[in-house]
Amino acid sequence: MIKPVYIRAARAICAQETFPQNELPDQLADATNNTLFYKHPEYSKYFTIMQLRRMSRITRTGLVAAIECLADAGIKKPEAIITGTGKGSITDTEKFIRNIQEFKEGTLNPTPFIQSTYNSLNGLISLHHDTSCYNTTFVHRGHSLELALTDAMLLFNEGSIENALVGSFEEISPEHFIIKQKLGYWKKEPVSCKELLAVETPGSIAGEGTFFFVLQKGPEGAMAKLHAMRLLFEPTEEILTEAIKQLLEDHQLSSGDIDLVFLGDNGDIRHKGNYMAVAGMFSNEVHVQGFKQACGEFDTAAGFALWLAVLAAKNQRIYEGLTIRQGNRPSYKNILIYNNYNGQQHSIYLVQQAH
Repeated sequence: MIKPVYIRAARAICAQETFPQNELPDQLADATNNTLFYKHPEYSKYFTIMQLRRMSRITRTGLVAAIECLADAGIKKPEAIITGTGKGSITDTEKFIRNIQEFKEGTLNPTPFIQSTYNSLNGLISLHHDTSCYNTTFVHRGHSLELALTDAMLLFNEGSIENALVGSFEEISPEHFIIKQKLGYWKKEPVSCKELLAVETPGSIAGEGTFFFVLQKGPEGAMAKLHAMRLLFEPTEEILTEAIKQLLEDHQLSSGDIDLVFLGDNGDIRHKGNYMAVAGMFSNEVHVQGFKQACGEFDTAAGFALWLAVLAAKNQRIYEGLTIRQGNRPSYKNILIYNNYNGQQHSIYLVQQAH
């Protein structure tokens, strides 16, 4: 069994104003045309104008989040840089493909191609922190972040590292929105974020987000503990609930020990049964919250839930605007996250207080 790891620092950049104070504001931003776009930080504090001209929006966002996450942890050179992404830099990929068409496969600008590769952000983080440590990127759709975390946990178990920077990054573009709209990912009618979970129609709203975490072996100075994870592919409701029960039993816990549950309900009626089944496993005393009404749907949206869980464990506070079912637990020692991406990749996290 993989041993737990501790989360020393956590950072999030998404559609909400999460970055300046490293917390979720009480007043949530709403979607524009069923899309939640990044609230970008002030990049001029980190880069020169010439540097910014060479960087895409996703590399800017990811590098700033990584810089601040490592600064929060007091680490100048991480011993591992591991990320997960479902799509990488969509904007640069589209730009490169357009250039191929425009210049008829002739002489092309290499910058969009370089930045369209999934591991370009990892390289920039490594260059910025002058380190040649273990460095890899996982691209596995809705399990990308989870596999990055698993890789880091395995390295800790082997005794190979003492700390690791682990994160995820995703963006949405107008073209990509249209493609996924044709595939039935998004709602046909305009939907407010506040009404998202109540509208019983297929589809969700699009989002984008970048999340980084510094993991370490021991509890010293940690915000929370990532105790365990389970990954499932297209499970039935019965297999899903049984997997959660087994996860808790494996760590000497029961459903009554869980204080807070985060559900990745995205308002898509086709997947509502999974979330209702999981919520039904826990008594009415347990707080149940959503998170995709604040960040939207994308491959690695679970990173937002993990960031929220870390803050809840550290600060013992939840955000009422995300509540699906109000509980009465006075503290949040054991936190469960359940998410699925497009009904295929299902993820279960067990997060605990660090001490």
